[in-house]
Amino acid sequence: MRWFVLLALGLASLARASEVRACSCMNLTPAEGLSSSNLVFSGEVTQIEKNESTRFGGLEVTLRVKDVWKGAPAEEIKVHTAGNSAACGYPFVVGTTYLVYALNDEADPMRVSLCSRTAPIESAKEDLDFLGKPSHRFDDVALKKGKESKDGCNAVAGSTEGSGAAWLVLMFAGAALGVRRRLRGKD
Repeated sequence: MRWFVLLALGLASLARASEVRACSCMNLTPAEGLSSSNLVFSGEVTQIEKNESTRFGGLEVTLRVKDVWKGAPAEEIKVHTAGNSAACGYPFVVGTTYLVYALNDEADPMRVSLCSRTAPIESAKEDLDFLGKPSHRFDDVALKKGKESKDGCNAVAGSTEGSGAAWLVLMFAGAALGVRRRLRGKD
């Protein structure tokens, strides 16, 4: 019976092994963040959807742009990020304004990660001081015209981080309880 419990636990841990990744980043200065990015802007997240436009999947995040420091100005920009923080995906939240550092490459245009200096605008004082006056600023009145969510829903895609470990603990506890009951029955 013990071999069955060990086998079940081993298989359960292997089934979730694909999610066991870690994001490791170098800390960038504002100057390094600016020079390594193709686009630097501030904007409010208006929508988060599954990314269907690149082979890497993840999330496509739509932002209503307020200020641009680097790159071509546009009222709305879509960026891509991995689906969870273990894969360096940035945890955007609908309705929050961010200072965004995006990298444009052939594989995934307008990519944002935890390794960039992207941050909620209220946490980006050092960067904003370094960046100075934006090269382009969009008028807030024009931005508010007809830019509401299509269905009025502002849900944020959830994360599956830690769920493999939780299932493993739950299975182990159930197996231990089963073994304990069987041992009591033999007394």
